Amino acid sequence: MTAYFLDTSALAKRYLVETGSGWIKSFFLPTLNQVIVISELTPVEMFSLLARRQREGYISPQDAAAFQADFWVHFEKQYLVVNLESPILLQARSLVTNHKLRTLDAIQLASAAHATNILGEPLTFLPGDVDLLTAASNEGFVVDNPNAHP
Repeated sequence: MTAYFLDTSALAKRYLVETGSGWIKSFFLPTLNQVIVISELTPVEMFSLLARRQREGYISPQDAAAFQADFWVHFEKQYLVVNLESPILLQARSLVTNHKLRTLDAIQLASAAHATNILGEPLTFLPGDVDLLTAASNEGFVVDNPNAHP
């Protein structure tokens, strides 16, 4: 089994057409024995991202609703979700002190660390943000940047 942690900006590439979308979609082929891990925070960020894209005119209201519906099906059936717990928030507080991270990115990274403990094996972190990629690498994660895969 191979495990990947996707932050929201990386996971959004499954639903939107962006640089790296094809590469991210390849992780969901049914023949692969992979676990896709996300944070419990991801639905809030995903809906925010889709609403912003709709407001900016990049997607229609119908597409936004369809992407939200698809995301919910996937959330319930295809993702291993790391629940937000006090130790994750405590670690996130430390991460914002030690790295150039925004709050939600620190929570994503702390969730990935927690997932590693749950799975009992390392996972590959796929962030769509350069600062988060750097922090994850500095924290010992194997990382890859979805934006580097056109």
